[in-house]
Amino acid sequence: MAFYSGMMLSPTAIKKEGANFGNDPVGAGTGPFEFSKWVKGDYVTITKNPYYWQKDAQGNPLPYLNSVTYRPITNENTMYSNLQTGTIQAADSIAPNDVASAKANPNITYKQIPGLSFYGIALNTQAPPFNNVYLRRAVQYGINREEIVNNVLKGVGVVAKGPITPSSWAYDKNYVPYTYNIQQSKANLALGGKPNGFSFTLLIGSGSPLNMQEAQYIQAELQPAGISMQVKPETADQEFTDAQTGHFQAATLFYSGRPDPDGNMYYYFHTGGGYNSMKYSDPKVDTLLDAARTTSDQQARTVDYQQAQKLIMQDAPWVFTNYGVAVQATTTNVQNFQLQQTDIMMFEKVYLKS
Repeated sequence: MAFYSGMMLSPTAIKKEGANFGNDPVGAGTGPFEFSKWVKGDYVTITKNPYYWQKDAQGNPLPYLNSVTYRPITNENTMYSNLQTGTIQAADSIAPNDVASAKANPNITYKQIPGLSFYGIALNTQAPPFNNVYLRRAVQYGINREEIVNNVLKGVGVVAKGPITPSSWAYDKNYVPYTYNIQQSKANLALGGKPNGFSFTLLIGSGSPLNMQEAQYIQAELQPAGISMQVKPETADQEFTDAQTGHFQAATLFYSGRPDPDGNMYYYFHTGGGYNSMKYSDPKVDTLLDAARTTSDQQARTVDYQQAQKLIMQDAPWVFTNYGVAVQATTTNVQNFQLQQTDIMMFEKVYLKS
């Protein structure tokens, strides 16, 4: 119930579809839309659920739309161009360089609010070179987060300090674990037995000019410390697979975030967590995250999460670069779109103005 969406699945549908359930989840849920068709790499279509229970204030059945089609567009410039021409009616993100244009365009509605998401680099703690905590810390000190937020993201985002985002009730505004400091980076290289630096490969999502630009900034920022970073673009599917199976040294990843801190921490930093591609494990962190699940006392939970965050950042399995924003980028004929901090696009009350 503390997660960012309630997704109850039909046991009957799961049993019926078996191993194919993930690719063809027909009849799986009771939401406003139901699964219709998925052409991998091209589109997913969902259609109006005629049995959906919710109605609007006038008693009209929801949803208003007959269908919604999702298309993957990895190039931010292409996505914005399609939004400008009306080829698509909604985009889940806008490249920072296009925000001013979107705000000024009379045919586009653009809004943003602080989100729950975080962005950064996952480091494989079970494989060289990042099985060495000092080398992980060397990278932490070698990345200029302010430069990335200001120059790459054009201020669309906030410098990140850990897994607890500014939107959270557990956020500590005074906590700053790492700043850009080449001398500290070199000191940790020496402690890690690599005084002359080391090399590693960073996986990034292919097809995104923004991803490449940020990787190039990081590459340049690390060089003064003697850290050489190679950039390897991969498709989103391949990068996710490599991260989940441990076939990587470092990978740029992001998480959409959850309203409760548990959702931003347990699955990433608890031993065996579902998103813990870093293979990070610390018994003290596990104890704190487990304890925070056993009480509804927000003050006690805040203490647990902030202590866990400090231990996580000392161990440095993830380089947090920036916290994201939730964006509404639609054509102006899209009406009643409610912007969510979770960045989930909710369409049950959306309609198109003719």
